[in-house]
Amino acid sequence: MAQIKLGELLIKANVLQESQLKAALAEQAKWGGKLGEILVRMSLVSEDILVRALSKQLNIPAVNLDAVQMVPPHVRAKVPAQTARDFAVLPLQLRDDGKTLVVAVADPLNVRHLDELRAITRCRIVPNVAGRTSIARAFARLYEEGGELGEADTNFKVMDAQGRTLVKNMKDVDGAPPPAPQQPPAARPAAARPASVETPAVRAASGSPAELLKTVEEVQRKEVAALKAMVELLIEKGIFTREEYIAKVKR
Repeated sequence: MAQIKLGELLIKANVLQESQLKAALAEQAKWGGKLGEILVRMSLVSEDILVRALSKQLNIPAVNLDAVQMVPPHVRAKVPAQTARDFAVLPLQLRDDGKTLVVAVADPLNVRHLDELRAITRCRIVPNVAGRTSIARAFARLYEEGGELGEADTNFKVMDAQGRTLVKNMKDVDGAPPPAPQQPPAARPAAARPASVETPAVRAASGSPAELLKTVEEVQRKEVAALKAMVELLIEKGIFTREEYIAKVKR
């Protein structure tokens, strides 16, 4: 039996219209990328609706990762951290005396990823559907609390379009106390404090991980728009064709 395409699944679940699917497919044909991510980015469906539709139509369980309190270290060790990031997958449970691994995946239709997970873990893979951002959030929470990630994995940078560093360490958003303000010398009058310019990135850097994730997503949306404009300019100038660009993206 032929596999039903994602767009058809969503239309059958009554969460997407034909005209919306055509618009998303036109965007995919023009820029490449995965249809589900394009639909979410175009605000045609929410990530939660996408997950529920896939779960219903594919008969694959959906998992609420926010309710998962912990993943045992021996289960986490089955999938290397970098592989989990690259594949948007989170190991959840071992069954059948370690022969079966239950995982949360953002793309349950990606047969290549599932095959590679089977080869890496030497387990039968049972996928559960979860959102990409939900997996990223749970990965950071569960792996860091379990101490499985090293310093190199928790030190990272979030930068804006001008190359300015907004956040460079998870500790910056996990409630680390700010440095104590320095008091001016007693002999000198205190200078007037200049008003600070508060941007969404600054607020997220000093807030919760959820706020940071929201800011990162907004930065990514702006970067995608900037990339599209740059690619269009290069195509207009004859640097490469649209067909060459799409072929490169699909590799």
